[in-house]
Amino acid sequence: MRLDRVNLQAVSDILRAMVKEALGEPGRPVRLSLPTSPSDGVQIFLKAVGEDLFLAIRRPGGKEDPREILALARAMGLVIQGEPYHAKGKQMRPGFLGRRSYLVARCRLDPAVWGEKRGEAANGQGQAA
Repeated sequence: MRLDRVNLQAVSDILRAMVKEALGEPGRPVRLSLPTSPSDGVQIFLKAVGEDLFLAIRRPGGKEDPREILALARAMGLVIQGEPYHAKGKQMRPGFLGRRSYLVARCRLDPAVWGEKRGEAANGQGQAA
């Protein structure tokens, strides 16, 4: 089942905790595997680089849909900058498998969810009081 058809409000606390963890450790990817049905799931990756957050999804054995990453970003309190794009992983897998495929979106914190000051402080740009 696609993520845009799943009630992500039930896991929004977990997803927003991923954002906090990624902001706390810039450059290190944060991972989560989210089952969408008993036989299906999606892998979620989030990495903070400067002011941007890179959100990536991977659906083992399936095709990633841009509507999924839009719904996921909304549930995480992120705003996508530009269009989501397909990217390939670094490691070559044996045989005909090739490199893993991901759908990636460059995002920013949504001020309506995180607040202006929280977003600045989380990105290390807040001013000391």
